[in-house]
Amino acid sequence: MNRKEFGQLLATLRQDLDWKQSQLAEIADLDEAVISQIERGVKKFFEPELLLCLANALQLTTLERREFFLAASGVEQNQMVRQPTGGTTTDTQHPTRILDRLTQTLKSLQIPAFINDVYGDAIAANRAVIDFFHIPASMIESAGEVPAGYNTMRMTFNRELVARTHVADNWNEYAITSMLSYRVTTLRYRAKPYFKYLLKIFRDPVEYPLFDRFWKRVSSLETDRMMNTDYFQYRHETYGQIHYMAVPVTTITAFGELFLTSYQPLDAHTSEIFAQIHQEAGENIIHLAPWPMKKFPG
Repeated sequence: MNRKEFGQLLATLRQDLDWKQSQLAEIADLDEAVISQIERGVKKFFEPELLLCLANALQLTTLERREFFLAASGVEQNQMVRQPTGGTTTDTQHPTRILDRLTQTLKSLQIPAFINDVYGDAIAANRAVIDFFHIPASMIESAGEVPAGYNTMRMTFNRELVARTHVADNWNEYAITSMLSYRVTTLRYRAKPYFKYLLKIFRDPVEYPLFDRFWKRVSSLETDRMMNTDYFQYRHETYGQIHYMAVPVTTITAFGELFLTSYQPLDAHTSEIFAQIHQEAGENIIHLAPWPMKKFPG
């Protein structure tokens, strides 16, 4: 991320808190001119103390801080991966090969699992995860025609409230956990046009009546987030009390990370349920959002 893009990111993080530059400067104990220079992309060198002051002021969690510091490094996404040379080969520059390999792994998993990108768009899913969440066929079929139709936030916070339907209790905790994870995954991409497009959709109070409430709520939580594994325990409308953790395997590519997320059962009952769902669903894979290209108005 170059200095101009980092400046846009800092401005986005500041505005998300409804702060002016002067307020961020005061809380971070920095000169307002420094904040202005960063956001305009004219400051070329970031001292470690400066970045620490900003991360502390923005109240970033441990995982968010890592993303923030990585963004401040000045290294572009396509430079983070191994570069092909005469003596080495790598698939990091070939999206089709990357996705094919991940899809084959997804197909072999015998538990609910899916692939998503840094924006939260679901790229592919096995039939088990579709059946587990009871996602209506109509929702999948219409996804390509609906703004943000493939995004995981649609399932959780859209007015259809598909996730809330199957979470019979502890839905607030489920929503908070999902939102915390989403904020970490998207942090380095908040100033990107596609994310701004998504956020505008998610902040529509008619279509997403609960998104903005949880987006703002988790930003002020004192609970730290230092693991990229999420734990879920609730009473499912069909399968009863279940307990599992969502474990993402990260693939770093020249186009942004991809995450192969699988649901690992944490008790015997959940293990039996997942085995039953997989047996009924088979190894069918459903291809969803396009990647890495994003088509959207603007």
